[in-house]
Amino acid sequence: MKLLGRDIPARELVARIEERLRTRGLPSSEPVDVPPSGVEPRVDPLAFNLQALAEHADPTRPLPPHTHRGGAGQLVLVAKWAFRQTCQVFINETLGRQRAFNGHVRDSYAQLSAEVVRLRAEVEALRAAQTPPSEPTPAPTPTPPSKRRAAKTPGRG
Repeated sequence: MKLLGRDIPARELVARIEERLRTRGLPSSEPVDVPPSGVEPRVDPLAFNLQALAEHADPTRPLPPHTHRGGAGQLVLVAKWAFRQTCQVFINETLGRQRAFNGHVRDSYAQLSAEVVRLRAEVEALRAAQTPPSEPTPAPTPTPPSKRRAAKTPGRG
């Protein structure tokens, strides 16, 4: 692959991208088991978002150590680890209010999601309760166009 006059090894690039996706917990292009039905069930967005909010609600919980730097990047990881070990008390104190706020956001989202589900069920019940008309409703009759007055011309009349 050539990009702006530079040779870029495509396989190496794809391998690096897949590695970065794996470190973030995202699936890569490796073969996966397909369910017998052929299609996975639809993911409920409300439940998925609520689970994601619950999983990431605590800002004091560190992300997995990762660096994009080569060579001296391992020193950066060690420095991050040492900082976390020595300053975790201060991190917890600093982000305590954020943790409480995130919990309130998660709970509010759960309440709103439950309300949306309840309202959807109510709308479906109301739609089902309406009796469908047996004969088609007649189309509204068009109203006759209003007669326009002839414009008065200046100087007459």
